[in-house]
Amino acid sequence: MDATLAITGDVDKTQIPPLNQKRILAFVNHFLVSTCTFLNEFALGCETKFVEMERQLQKTEAALIILEAKLASIPTEHHVADEAPSISAPAEEPKESASVMDSKLPPTESQPEQESLPESDGVRACEDLRYRKFFKMVQVGVPAPAVKQKMQAEGLEPRILDTPNLILADGMRE
Repeated sequence: MDATLAITGDVDKTQIPPLNQKRILAFVNHFLVSTCTFLNEFALGCETKFVEMERQLQKTEAALIILEAKLASIPTEHHVADEAPSISAPAEEPKESASVMDSKLPPTESQPEQESLPESDGVRACEDLRYRKFFKMVQVGVPAPAVKQKMQAEGLEPRILDTPNLILADGMRE
């Protein structure tokens, strides 16, 4: 038979021998079995990875709960601000109003920390109830980026961690 006749469709179909049905059935069965086997193995592998990931997340969550419990047990007499490297502020530095400080946080590197400026109408960031546990986390060695991420997850401003002596007008004391 000529190949061009098969392509053009000018072939007498009565002259073509029938297909071997047993052979076609064997090919289709082999394809279905191998495809089902592959999909089952793939699903099992995915499920195994998900179970392992869930175990790792549970371990991490348990470690975080233990760490938070340990942090809660640390006495609050010594604050991180006392141990943080300090940059002395000039004596004639004008004080900003507390509302301006809350609305505009200082950049972490450009302005010096307010250290020895007593302010009667605010609370230092390291003494604030909302931020105290985060300063403890840094004190016991938790990496600062991880602490900042946790602060952001709880809806707090993470840049305050860089300025422990910042006076907060809406600060909360015990």
